Amino acid sequence: MLAATVRPVAAAAFAAFAFVTGCSGSTAIPTPIPVTSTTLLARLGNDTIAIERYTHTAKKMEGLIVTRLPAARIGRYSVELAPNGVPTSATYSLRDGDGAALPNGMQSLSARFTRDSVVLVGHRSGGDTVSRFAARGAVFPFVNNSYALYELGLARMSATGRDSILCELVPLVIGTRQTTPRAMRVTGPDVVRIDYGGNPLLLRHDGRGAIVSVDGSRTTFKVEVTRIGFDTDLEAIARTWKASEQGTVPAGQASPRDTVQAVVGQAHLWIDYGRPALRGRDVWANGVLGDTLWRTGANAATQFRTDVDLVVGGKTIPAGTYTLWTATSGGYQLVVNKQVGQWGTVYDSKQDLVRVPLQESSAAAPAERFTIAVEPQSAGALLTFTWGAKRLSVPIAPK
Repeated sequence: MLAATVRPVAAAAFAAFAFVTGCSGSTAIPTPIPVTSTTLLARLGNDTIAIERYTHTAKKMEGLIVTRLPAARIGRYSVELAPNGVPTSATYSLRDGDGAALPNGMQSLSARFTRDSVVLVGHRSGGDTVSRFAARGAVFPFVNNSYALYELGLARMSATGRDSILCELVPLVIGTRQTTPRAMRVTGPDVVRIDYGGNPLLLRHDGRGAIVSVDGSRTTFKVEVTRIGFDTDLEAIARTWKASEQGTVPAGQASPRDTVQAVVGQAHLWIDYGRPALRGRDVWANGVLGDTLWRTGANAATQFRTDVDLVVGGKTIPAGTYTLWTATSGGYQLVVNKQVGQWGTVYDSKQDLVRVPLQESSAAAPAERFTIAVEPQSAGALLTFTWGAKRLSVPIAPK
């Protein structure tokens, strides 16, 4: 069904798009030359999660984005540029995957950028919402799942002759009240490093300021973006994604939240965690997805609560609430940390309560999604972590 929406010469290549359910001082970056159209494909492992088609000229940047997560959506943006490449205004609209308006949601949003402020007007079926806030420096609009808009930062570095810039991103969503700073720095002849929450998002350009690829493997969201050499009907793809949701549920979050509740002796246990999927990746290579200290799940830190003192791997855990981490250097270890309620990239080793070794074994059945379980034993239970073909475990029991 998808192939019918693609030019015949591209049909074979497009088959790979299927969504699987389950060095400062380098030469300046030249200003992008006008192009007919550029398409970027964003993947999480084997899964296509977004496709973006855009044009970037001296006066305007326009784009269409179709996304798969958390549900099929169609977004359109347009950015007006001053002669020096500085954004002066922007518009953004979001529709359902079948093109219908989102009920009670944002229909469109417009933004105006001045020398010292941003004015946002959000349009909904129930009325408009206006916000104005201070903004200085290199202000750029930001749209979720758009990587093309980073070309505006490349163009600004080109115009100023600098090899670094601090961007002030303006998320084009209702409720935005301030900019989000994000540093960009040239690190090679065709590479720009974008600081993304302290982690490097590596953008590769073609020497003319146009994006070729984006490597997010060292960030927490792990997305890989590539420029593809053909065009296709993105709205038809969004409709197909939407149709696949009929009679089921949307694809949902990339790493949905789940809860484990169990009783071990007199202890009532509660675990809240995110469940990332394999998506064709070797997740245990180089730590866990490249992390030598893993949040033992995804997104917000994994929470663990017990109402009775426990013995975990021979160490005492007083009744209370903690976060669980997995250290991968020198053998797997479970880290029980006293800091709670934080995002999964916020870790303070000074808050560690204990570290205990985890036993590694093969899973009885491979798990596409990371799974935490409490398995009863003759004396106490096993706390288990299974992902792919690997299973890690540690004995637990009331003290």
